[in-house]
Amino acid sequence: MLDHKRSTFTPMTSASKFRPMHNIFCEDVENQMQFYAAILGWNPIPEYFSPIYRVLQNGDFQLAFNGDPAYELLGLKGRKRRRRTPSSLINTMVTFMVDDWTTVDEIAAKVPELGGSIVQGPFATYYGQWQLVFNDPEFNVARITAMSLPEGVEIPVVTFD
Repeated sequence: MLDHKRSTFTPMTSASKFRPMHNIFCEDVENQMQFYAAILGWNPIPEYFSPIYRVLQNGDFQLAFNGDPAYELLGLKGRKRRRRTPSSLINTMVTFMVDDWTTVDEIAAKVPELGGSIVQGPFATYYGQWQLVFNDPEFNVARITAMSLPEGVEIPVVTFD
């Protein structure tokens, strides 16, 4: 529990009990799954599929796609948003870490071919990573980030006012 007086955190349970999963609400679960499968090369888990659900897995991480009926099933009916146009409202962003900056460049070339669009990049971040920010076909925002920069690219200096 969080003790607001001392600002310390005591876990309620062992962290090893949890496996990470990120869910994306989408209108076309099959198309979204195919888009990310083509970019990431992750495996689908067909035994989990339903008419409104698809999932990809890599190791212990799963990326899931929930169709519109999931809003009501999860008690979120009033919070549904339309995604067929870019929105200024961004509530979540999934980031995929890769080993090498060349993978970022390769994915940047694939995104438009697969129906997505580039928001920014590839570019050097002020924290020394090579990054691509993109929209998937339904305008959810995602990033691909490498811990290394291409040879000759310097870390930009950024000031925060």
